This record gives sequence, C-alpha cells and structure tokens, in this order.
Amino acid sequence: MDLPASRTSSEELRRWVRAALYREDEECAEKVWLVIAELTANAHSHGRPPVVVRAWRSTASSTVRIEVEDACREVPVRRDSRRSGTRGCGLVLVDGLARRWGVDVHSAGKTVWAELVRRADGAEPGPVG
Repeated sequence: MDLPASRTSSEELRRWVRAALYREDEECAEKVWLVIAELTANAHSHGRPPVVVRAWRSTASSTVRIEVEDACREVPVRRDSRRSGTRGCGLVLVDGLARRWGVDVHSAGKTVWAELVRRADGAEPGPVG
C-alpha cells in the first residue's frame, strides 16, 4: 500500500498500518507504526516533499518492508543513543526495531527503508530485531 504522508496525522498513519497489516499481530503492527512514524517525521523535518510511505508484507519471507521516500538526496545519519536531549535518536529506535534498514539514493531523492520480522502464520510471537 502507498500512502502520501504530507497530510497524514499520526493517528491516520496508525489506522493505515492496522488496515494494511490486518493479518498481523498487534505487536508487529505497533512496531511497524513506530518505524513509519519515525521515518516519516525525519522525511518531513530533514527532507523535501513529496513524502511517500509504502509498506507491504513479503510473501517470500516473514518480513514487513517499509519505505519512506522524499525528494532530498541527503542521507540520514544514525546518532549515538546516549546523546542528551529529545531529538536526534530516531534512527536508534529504527535500528532497534528493524531486522535491517538502509538508504537508497536515486535521481529523484532518497528512499529510507526498513524490514521488520513478522510472525509467521500460526507461530508464537518472538523477539523482533
């Protein structure tokens, strides 16, 4: 599913994630929402419009892939989590929740992506990260 994030509130993002991941457990959906919220906030604060959010479940593996695209080619930098203050540690959160994440720079800007492990059908919930 694609979601233009330019006019989307946090609560709308949460509803969108729950609708997109209706087959997933609540814990997975919350982690996906947290990563989407952080990457979207970064794109709005440090990137340039348009900001587009994509998320989907992989049929080949037990992952959810998130992509947040914006028109700025500057690559975000993960900062030390021990830094004082309330800003600048969002990618530490993403790093802790995602199995892996990265940035793809392209001619129109960049795409920051993250992959989270989801619970396989019928499997017991396990740690993500």
